Amino acid sequence: MASHSGLKYVLETKKGYVKDDGSFTDKISEAKIIDFWQFGFGPSATEVYKRLGFNDQEVLESGVSFYTIVPSYEGRDMLGIDSYELMGYDFQEALNKSKSDYYSYNLYDDKNCLEYERMLRDKLLNYYQTYQRVVTVLTLGSDTLNLYQTNDKDMEVEGGILKHYYSDRGSVFRYSIPLKNPHVEKHFDIDTTSQNYYNHFQQEGLLEYFIDKFNDNRFVWGLKFNTRLLDIQIVDDELVMYVDDWNNYNGYKVAKAINTAIREFYSKKEMHITRMFGSYVLLQKIDGELKAVLATPVPIKYCPLMVKLLKEVGGKQSEDLIEAIRNSDTKTQTRMMCELINEVVIKGGYFDTSRPLNSCEANVLFGASETISSAFKSDMLDASVIVSNNLGTIITTNDSNTQGAVKRMTGLFYTSPNAEIVDTAKKSGIIPVFPYTANIDQVAGVREAIKRGYKRIAVTLAAQDNELLEEIKKLEAEGVTIYKFGLCSTGISEETAKKMLENVDIIWSCASKYVKELIEPNALAQVGIKIPVHIMTKKGWELVHNHLEYMINGKINEVDLVKGDEKPVFLNGEDGIKKLVKRDIRKCNDCPHPCI
Repeated sequence: MASHSGLKYVLETKKGYVKDDGSFTDKISEAKIIDFWQFGFGPSATEVYKRLGFNDQEVLESGVSFYTIVPSYEGRDMLGIDSYELMGYDFQEALNKSKSDYYSYNLYDDKNCLEYERMLRDKLLNYYQTYQRVVTVLTLGSDTLNLYQTNDKDMEVEGGILKHYYSDRGSVFRYSIPLKNPHVEKHFDIDTTSQNYYNHFQQEGLLEYFIDKFNDNRFVWGLKFNTRLLDIQIVDDELVMYVDDWNNYNGYKVAKAINTAIREFYSKKEMHITRMFGSYVLLQKIDGELKAVLATPVPIKYCPLMVKLLKEVGGKQSEDLIEAIRNSDTKTQTRMMCELINEVVIKGGYFDTSRPLNSCEANVLFGASETISSAFKSDMLDASVIVSNNLGTIITTNDSNTQGAVKRMTGLFYTSPNAEIVDTAKKSGIIPVFPYTANIDQVAGVREAIKRGYKRIAVTLAAQDNELLEEIKKLEAEGVTIYKFGLCSTGISEETAKKMLENVDIIWSCASKYVKELIEPNALAQVGIKIPVHIMTKKGWELVHNHLEYMINGKINEVDLVKGDEKPVFLNGEDGIKKLVKRDIRKCNDCPHPCI
């Protein structure tokens, strides 16, 4: 704890102010008053507490603070600054006025100093009651509390917004932070009741949990032991609370503690939305166990990658799922998809928050993370903005943490945060953009990467989120190059495909009708035939060319990038990578169908 700045002070703890006998009170008038000359300005509050002969272990663990009763002489000319600033004076004006008051009110005298502080409080309240309009009224039991907007600017702290109001009880602070909502209606065709249940599953019980957490920990968080949570509500998927006696100096510490408590709750009520073989799957933790509980029918009848991976998995779930897809048996499909996720994905550790986040293993021959990892090895990238389970949008900084963060994930559209894996990520050189909420927001991720000084950035977008490519392209400024990867394109709209055509560098075709119709004819090069990867720009080719050379461990001659029949196409054959042109490629007999 920092040294105090008072000639007289009391000790404040989690349990209250310390009395002469070591017990506690919530009234300053009953507390033990300590003169500075007893211990000087050197010892911490905890050390003073122990020197007085007190040793309550709970107090020692939670800490002790100074609460100044009579300020030191050096600090008295600063007493009015905060009050005058709240009355509209700028800092220099407030400083000058406060210094002038030192002599006008003879603040050298202790009694005058205390009277001056009381006068300031009355003057400040009179100012707001006379000149400022009421912006919010809080209902506190049978009473109401008028809140006036101060001149303080709103503070963005740890993803939330802190607003400062004044009232007849002094300062009141409003802290608001967005809450998690998966908006399941974007992916699942379910009734309104089910939508409401899943969308608010992670909010249910949060208020009660947080109030208990606040009451137990407010002093440890940096607030006063008797700070009151005046009001707390969830309004339009936003947690809004009003707290008295919160100051801007400890704003970040308190906000971090609040966000940490919310993250703990999210971890207990974990939820994810992923995609497997074009089917969206919702995972939910109930009674401490994470399970797939909802899946959409597989939208296509056949995909060579899907069949290959299912056969690798093996087992009855895979066989039953393949058969259900062939027979268009949607009821069996969705049931087997959930079983497959439970047996293979969850038990395979994909959502294990203790998993390592560094890996050199290439999971597929020509995936996005593999291409990005090769670019890192060749010093072509400074950072990549990708998505990872339990982390949301992240910034990776080298080849191994890029590959390790995604494994064989085939699409992630919602995820829940976890403190353990956030810590692992940071130790692995990964930057979680939303360490408390695990939000998926690739635009914000790119902005954060640029803010941190990265200049060569790769970013991946999946499914309908490819609509954000246009916004991301606008972030490219002088000195900043953004390599844009369009993924998971099965089922995208025509409008999304058009935005990909105009803005993307590399596109994975999956089983997209519009990628086949709009994008394939405009690609400058192609990798693969069954599930082609389309290279749309020279910039994209630089990364693809580099990855191909890593695959063959050699050089690839200069290639003419052209559209149409002369477009270069690279295949992986028995003899390794070979180059053909589009007109020499026969019609594919083993491609995904139907394209949608």
